[in-house]
Amino acid sequence: MTNTFLLDRVYSCIHFWDHYNNHRDKLALAKYKTFRIECTLNDYENLPETTLGQRVTKLRKKYKMNKKELAIKSGLTETTLYNVETDSSFPNMSTVRKLCKSLNTSPRELLRIDGMSEDTPGQIIKKYRLIKGLSQEELAHICNLHKSTIKDYEDGNIKGNSETLKLIYAAIDYKSLL
Repeated sequence: MTNTFLLDRVYSCIHFWDHYNNHRDKLALAKYKTFRIECTLNDYENLPETTLGQRVTKLRKKYKMNKKELAIKSGLTETTLYNVETDSSFPNMSTVRKLCKSLNTSPRELLRIDGMSEDTPGQIIKKYRLIKGLSQEELAHICNLHKSTIKDYEDGNIKGNSETLKLIYAAIDYKSLL
């Protein structure tokens, strides 16, 4: 449901040249004019949701919250919300979890995990790590690996060590290559 309002605005208009009456260089102060602006409020249904920031904004508006209200509800700062909504920075998993709880959604839905590719070991690790709601650091801890190892796999810097991959895949419940 959307709310619509009309704004009547009165303004004065100064004419610098009157072509029709040949009154050169005379300033004629016109009477007042009225114009209307029609705005639609709370029209979250038509907002784009291509990026994470757009999805957060759409959900926030769906639940009729401003940034300050969402910040209070989620325990995040308004600056963090601004950075997420403008896609200036990608939030860590802790922030994603807080947003999901406050916006009544799951990381899987918010991050659009189902649409992520599974073409490389790094893509598989990232997708299933996110499905499990784990940060790179948390997954590394579970696997007794250094955080940089998980990051390097996800960034494509490591192609694969079968024993390490088996360990990671087991931790993220990815069974197809075990």
